[in-house]
Amino acid sequence: MQTQCPHCHTVFRIAQAQLEMANGLVRCGFCKEIFEARVELDARDNENQRDVFEASRPTDSQQPHISAEDEPERAADSFAGENEILADALTASTKERTYSAVATAAWSLAILVLIAALVTEYLWFNQPVLFQHQQLRPLTARLCQRLDCEHLQMRDPSQIELISRNVYSHPNEQDALMISSTMVNHAPYAQAYPDVQIDFSDVRGELIASRRFTPEEYLQIDEKQRSLLQSGTPVTFGLEIRDPGEQAITYEFSFH
Repeated sequence: MQTQCPHCHTVFRIAQAQLEMANGLVRCGFCKEIFEARVELDARDNENQRDVFEASRPTDSQQPHISAEDEPERAADSFAGENEILADALTASTKERTYSAVATAAWSLAILVLIAALVTEYLWFNQPVLFQHQQLRPLTARLCQRLDCEHLQMRDPSQIELISRNVYSHPNEQDALMISSTMVNHAPYAQAYPDVQIDFSDVRGELIASRRFTPEEYLQIDEKQRSLLQSGTPVTFGLEIRDPGEQAITYEFSFH
């Protein structure tokens, strides 16, 4: 069979097996253009081949028609060119898929890291709330058995209760009061000792005097030597304050 390049009009022979291997696509050995050979096929009788070749001869500026000796080289060049195109297309497609997979994996990893950071930040800043949740206490108690919760600096003064208190006149000082109190930490973890505030009010509930004591003042222990307030362990402490006067009828303790 004969086929003709539609770009430079060069004519050369091609076998059916070659067409099937290249799926009908060939590259012209002269102008290097690719075309569908099956469209250009023009079967001729052997006796008309010479006339066809002469009629299809390119101009003087173009290479003469391909002889029988050139056909194997031209056919090989056509199929080699087709293979190069297919290989280039396959490589480009593979690179594109690889880049897309890497980009997707990178974005997925970044999203997972961001979610983990947000969850960690929420848990860290909401530790007291989570640990005091009634339904979570069994879980947090088991967690603190495995982890060193004391070094997490968790703190929730609302979990500290004053279970006893006694206010009376100072036995050795005039216009002074002695206060003896006991507090207990109900949180499932040890926490830092709180500040203790005492408010005195009159009969109408108006505030007359107020004083806040730090752990150093009511425990008289330096911070470096002081341990944490353990869970469920009562701690008794004493205070000495100035007597706010006869108008101070009620008093109230609070932890901060």
